[in-house]
Amino acid sequence: MAASKKKSNTTKDIEETIYDTTEALQNKAEETYDVLLDRLKYERDGLERELKHEYRNARRYVRAHPEQGLAVAFGVGLVLGALLTRSGK
Repeated sequence: MAASKKKSNTTKDIEETIYDTTEALQNKAEETYDVLLDRLKYERDGLERELKHEYRNARRYVRAHPEQGLAVAFGVGLVLGALLTRSGK
């Protein structure tokens, strides 16, 4: 009887250890996830600001130099047209 009680206590100890370890790992995973999510949001905001800044600069440049903008657009259109025509054959 003492042996079965000792075995039962050992089993309970193992179950408690597994439960505690699982809970600790889950908490650590949630903390890491939250930190990673915050970091990604920060990076997204930074990239969004940078993209808006570059877009404004491009618009200013095109407004200041409309002829060059038209020439570039015409050139890119020719290249794309040639590529699309060749890929269609």
